[in-house]
Amino acid sequence: MGGLMRLVVYFFQALRYWISAIRSEKWPTAEAIVTADPSSRYAALTGFTVEVPYTYRFQGELYTGLHEEPSIDGVGSKFMQRFAKGRRFLVRVNPAEPEVSIMRDRDQADGIQMRLEQIDKLQSRSLVQK
Repeated sequence: MGGLMRLVVYFFQALRYWISAIRSEKWPTAEAIVTADPSSRYAALTGFTVEVPYTYRFQGELYTGLHEEPSIDGVGSKFMQRFAKGRRFLVRVNPAEPEVSIMRDRDQADGIQMRLEQIDKLQSRSLVQK
């Protein structure tokens, strides 16, 4: 029975995240940086949750965020490996409340990560040339 309850809670957590992702679709994006390695916590009712702390700038101001992701496999999950400390990714920022941000899976395509890395290389080259 406990496993079934965790599955139901996991489903509702995922549904809540999905609804938030839909609401934020038209929000502007900002580049975020993971500030510490993700951590995983376990609660008897909810199972594993992976937490990813990050910072981002919006309109010149620095903000912090914490992405919480329900996880079936917890510690060592692919999600934790994907968002290691220093990783850059995109968040959607609520323009009316810039302290509110959300990480959407759709925004995290491999092509976006490659684009961010290319921007870094171009910026590094221009600094060397100066």
